[in-house]
Amino acid sequence: MQNVSLCYHFGIGVEINYQKSFEYCKRSADLGNENGMNSVGKCYKHGKGVDQDNNKAFEYYEKSANMGNKGAMYNVAGCYRNGIGTKRDIQSANYWYKKNKSLLKTNKSPDHINPELKKILDDERFKLSWIDYKNLKNIKERGKGGLATQEFIQELKNYCEIGYENPSFLNCHGVSRNDDGDYIIAMMIAQKGSLRQNLVEVSQLEWRDKLNILN
Repeated sequence: MQNVSLCYHFGIGVEINYQKSFEYCKRSADLGNENGMNSVGKCYKHGKGVDQDNNKAFEYYEKSANMGNKGAMYNVAGCYRNGIGTKRDIQSANYWYKKNKSLLKTNKSPDHINPELKKILDDERFKLSWIDYKNLKNIKERGKGGLATQEFIQELKNYCEIGYENPSFLNCHGVSRNDDGDYIIAMMIAQKGSLRQNLVEVSQLEWRDKLNILN
């Protein structure tokens, strides 16, 4: 049923029909399929084939996440981070981001890169991947890349350390290298742009959430 839902959603072998896509993923979810539950959550969040409902989106994401679905863990973390369908809770967001990341399989870094950079990439805590630049899609540049200098390596390490403790604030996915030879840090999109700009968001948090970030 979940596969049929995907066919209707993406128009594979049939015309795109979001209502039917929702119908089939809902059936799948009702039978206890974790992927179906996550898909139902997405439908409710984006209003695809059903009226938009953040509360129901969170409900289905959470059910799927509790069954071990990695995508749902990431989605429920985002709900807690942004207060979508539930009360904003940085501590819970961090919990689910960390749980999601602990299950990720990463691409091994190549042997020919800077040894200090490779050490960070291979650190099991950070779960970073070496990303082929050709596989990056919808890139939004937030800063300039660079060579594997001490400054770049220290910046990456700082980002990783912050993200390890507080992934709801900063989340690094991996490192890539463009055609000019510059290294690039691939990060979760930050609506405010750079780390410096995101600090403005921290200053506006309630004291309880600020303390959660420090814990």
